[in-house]
Amino acid sequence: MPPGSEEGEGFGRLHRMTPVVHAIRLAGAVGAAAAFQLSQRSDRTDTGRWVVGTVGVLALVVLAREVVSWAVTRFRLETGELRVDSGLVTRQSKRLRLDRIQSVDLLQPLAARLCGMAELRVTTAGSERAAARLRYLALPAAEALRAEILGRASGLGAGVAEAPERALLVVPARTLVASVLLGLANWRIVLLLIGPLSGLTAAAGGARGAAAAGIAFGSLLPVLFVMAHHVWRQVTGLWEFTVADSPDGLRLRYGLLATRSQTVPPGRVQALRLHQPLLWRPFGWVSVRMNVAGYVGSREHVNTLLLPVAPRAVAQWLVGTALGGVDLESVPLTRPPRRAAWCAPIWWRAMATGSDDRVFVARHGLLSRTIVVVPHERTQSVRIEAGPWQRLWHLATVHLDSTRGPVRIRAAHRDEGEARVILDVQADRAGRARRAAGPDRWMGPTPGQARAGPG
Repeated sequence: MPPGSEEGEGFGRLHRMTPVVHAIRLAGAVGAAAAFQLSQRSDRTDTGRWVVGTVGVLALVVLAREVVSWAVTRFRLETGELRVDSGLVTRQSKRLRLDRIQSVDLLQPLAARLCGMAELRVTTAGSERAAARLRYLALPAAEALRAEILGRASGLGAGVAEAPERALLVVPARTLVASVLLGLANWRIVLLLIGPLSGLTAAAGGARGAAAAGIAFGSLLPVLFVMAHHVWRQVTGLWEFTVADSPDGLRLRYGLLATRSQTVPPGRVQALRLHQPLLWRPFGWVSVRMNVAGYVGSREHVNTLLLPVAPRAVAQWLVGTALGGVDLESVPLTRPPRRAAWCAPIWWRAMATGSDDRVFVARHGLLSRTIVVVPHERTQSVRIEAGPWQRLWHLATVHLDSTRGPVRIRAAHRDEGEARVILDVQADRAGRARRAAGPDRWMGPTPGQARAGPG
């Protein structure tokens, strides 16, 4: 029977406290909103009773629904697949092929963490519907089941203990906080602050007096609250961001209140993007995001983060590690022709494209710099586009399509003839690389293979 399973045909069940955790999470969210509304009213006694009653009823309804959901949900590891059955009126049975798994994540929202429980999320290629979410299991059972899935997916068989890991890097708290604060300085925040700051300036000059200052300060408070909330969420969500190496892939762990543990095999990373905002450039910091098949939906912005902030040399080394030892500095890059200035008057000088026998690389961005990398075998398709203005100057843009995600790969404003050559060469390299890659299985190098740190 799989780890954490109970008696009955070898199927495992979720933790008995799962309905309670769901009810606590909803009641906490509704209760916080109700408390805020209550603080704004004068008739607090009657309203307070109504609020408490409403929250209690909602919690009971959710508890009843989750009890039914818990009773009809079961899972089992079968030969080559994970089976999850759920649904009372409409029955659903998901079968996830283990050799097509893209990632196995362990999530602990605050309520589940306080109860010693965790959610196991198994993602395969495709949409978010192709994911299995086991909410919730006891933490030891979730860890054991994750190890079992990883062992079977890698071809090692059943009963394999969790693979050892070696920490590669940890993002310092000071660097994380500074990067988040610097990330606030963008044009959206400037637009939000223009009105309130203008009002305060006018009031300080005696144009409108104390009343105008109060109105301006009142309009500034919501903006400051949004900014503080954003900083809090980013810092607590990415706290102690750790990247570790193991035989089953890269492991990412982060979070202060709610924690998350991802396992992504390097062979399943589809494309990578190194991004350096303008205000990070004096510190030499960059962030790294990735395209991973199956990571789509509302949490894509978190799931696709490989490294929130690090020095450029460290980030490039990690990208090379994730791609099996690629050296980005050795890939030759060339600019588009000078006439590309008619399409991108200033930015064309920051554009460059190149490739070697392993990856395709494109660089762009004059103020905020970006480098995108895609392995040849992960290229889904190649196409050329040229608008009317581009055609006038005999230019074209080559697009390399990857799986859905934050990374977009393109070689912009290249000569028409060169664009055709890039398309043909890349299509040929992608085909040969896919044939040479062999079976698409969950496999990764061991910690001793090409894993030395940067420098």
